[in-house]
Amino acid sequence: MSEYDIVFAGAGHNNLVTAAYAARAGFRVLVLEGARRIGGNTTCEELTLPGFVHDPCATAHNLIQSNPLMRNNELQLDAYGLKYLYPDPVFTMPFVDGASITMWRDLDRTCAELARFSPRDAEAYRELLADWELMAPVVNGERASAPRPPDEVDSLTRESALGDEMLTIRRSTALDIIKQRFQEDHVRAFFAWIAFMTLHPLDEPETGLLAFSLVAGRQRFSWILPEGGSIRLPQALARVIEESGGTVLTSKPVVRIPVTDGRAVAVETADGSVYEAKRAIVSTLHVKHLGGLVGEDSLPDAYRAGIERWQPNLTMYATHYAMSEAPLFNTASGPMPSVTAGALESLEAYEAMLRGYRSGRVDLTEPVFLALTPTVIDPSRAPAGRHTFKVVSFLPYELAEGPDHWDRIKTEVSHQLFDRLARLSPNLSRSLVLAEHVDSPLDLERRNPANWRGSCHGGANAPEQSGWFRPVEGWSSYRTPIAGLYQNGACTHPGGSVSGLPGRNCAEVLLGDLGSSLGEAVARKDAARQ
Repeated sequence: MSEYDIVFAGAGHNNLVTAAYAARAGFRVLVLEGARRIGGNTTCEELTLPGFVHDPCATAHNLIQSNPLMRNNELQLDAYGLKYLYPDPVFTMPFVDGASITMWRDLDRTCAELARFSPRDAEAYRELLADWELMAPVVNGERASAPRPPDEVDSLTRESALGDEMLTIRRSTALDIIKQRFQEDHVRAFFAWIAFMTLHPLDEPETGLLAFSLVAGRQRFSWILPEGGSIRLPQALARVIEESGGTVLTSKPVVRIPVTDGRAVAVETADGSVYEAKRAIVSTLHVKHLGGLVGEDSLPDAYRAGIERWQPNLTMYATHYAMSEAPLFNTASGPMPSVTAGALESLEAYEAMLRGYRSGRVDLTEPVFLALTPTVIDPSRAPAGRHTFKVVSFLPYELAEGPDHWDRIKTEVSHQLFDRLARLSPNLSRSLVLAEHVDSPLDLERRNPANWRGSCHGGANAPEQSGWFRPVEGWSSYRTPIAGLYQNGACTHPGGSVSGLPGRNCAEVLLGDLGSSLGEAVARKDAARQ
C-alpha cells in the first residue's frame, strides 16, 4: 500500500487541473489513469497511420480560454509546452445551393459575410455580441464557481445590465432566440450550427444563452486548438503536477474505492495495487459507475435515486481520416482549406435531425456536420504535405435495433456521410483517403467508460441536470455523500467540453476543505519553478 494526501481517480483534463492546483498547494498528489495515456477525452492517438496525430474526441479548446486558469495564466501552462493556435477563417459554412458564410476573426469581415444575405442580420449580429458583453460577467462568474440555488441565479441574472431581459433570454430556447434575432434562412442556420456545438438540443428550455455565448466565444477566440494535438493540455498539467512532487500513473484502471466508517480511504486498481488517501479522493469517473466503486449501500437513497434518473447528452459519430491533401470548401472567395467547416442546411433540417435522434433512427437525409482539418494550421500533426481530417455528425447511441447494431452498420454510415459532405467540396473524394478510423457512439463508450451511453459530455445539460442539480440536488458542490470523496469532471457543474471549470471549481472547494486555497496554490507558482 502506498500513501498520498490526495488520490485522483482518472486523468481527464479536469482532474489534472484539480491535481495541479493541489500539488502546487503542497499536497502529495497521485493521479491514476486507466488508459495507456492521459487526457480522457482530451487526448491524441495515431488512429489511422503512423505519424498522423488525431484527436479522438475534443479538438477545440475555446471554453477554457475564459477560465481564470488560462485568462490569468495561474499555472503558467505556456511554460510547460502548451501553445494555442488561432485559425483564420474561424470556420466556413457552405450550403448545397452554392451559398456560403464564413466567420473571420475580424468582426467587420464576418458582418460583411452576413450582409451578403441580409444587412439587417449583420447589424443584429453586432447587437447580439453587444448584449453578450452585458451578460457575460454574470454567466462567467456563475460558471467559475460552485453552483448557486436557482433563486440566487435568478436574482443575479436580474441584477445584470440587461435585467429581466436576460432572465427571459436564459429561460428561452436557443432556436427561439435565433428566430427572433435573425431573419434570413442561411443566417439562421449559421447561428444555430454554432450554438449547437456543445451538443445541447437547441429546442430545450434554458438554452437561450447558447445563442450568445458560443457565437461570441468563436468570434473572440477563433476555433482555437493546441499545437501538436489536444493532449498537449493534459501533458502540460501533468508536468506541473510532477514538477511539484506529484505522480501520474497510466494503465491503472480504478476498480474500487474502499469506504471505512463512512469515509473514502483508498483507491484500488485492477492490478491489485492499493493507494491510501490520507486527506481526500477526487473521482472524475462517471457518476453512473460510482455505486459500483464504493458500494451502493455507502450512498444515501436520495443520491442513488438522482443518479438513477441521470440522462445522457446527444452523442457524436466520428470518422478520422489520413488524407493526401486538405479538403477544400466552397466560400464566397472560392474554394479554400479551413481548419473547421460546418454544415447545416436549415433550421428545419436541424429539427428533423433531433426528431430522428430521439426516435433512434439513423437519418442521413441532411446530416449536421462538423468537419475539422487541424493540419491546415498545425502541420506537426501529420507527415509533410499530408493532413488529418475528422468528420463528426450527431447520431443516436440508442438505435431502434439496439446499440450493438452500430457494429454492423457503422462503416456504411461513414461512407454515406462522406458522400453527403463531399457535395460541399470541389476536391473531397475517396481518392484522397489514405486510411480511416470510424467511432460510433458505442465505440466512444468503449474507448472511455466516462462516455456513458456514448456521451462525451457526461450527461445532458437539461435544467434538471444543470447547475444546482448537477449531478444531484444537494451534492452539486463537488462533494459526494461520502466523507473525503469528491466528484469532478463533465458530470459536475458547468458540464462537458474543454473548459477546465469543473476542475478549477473542484480545486477551490477541495483546497478550502483541507485548510488551503486556490490563492495559496497560485502564489506558489514562482517558487515551484525555481
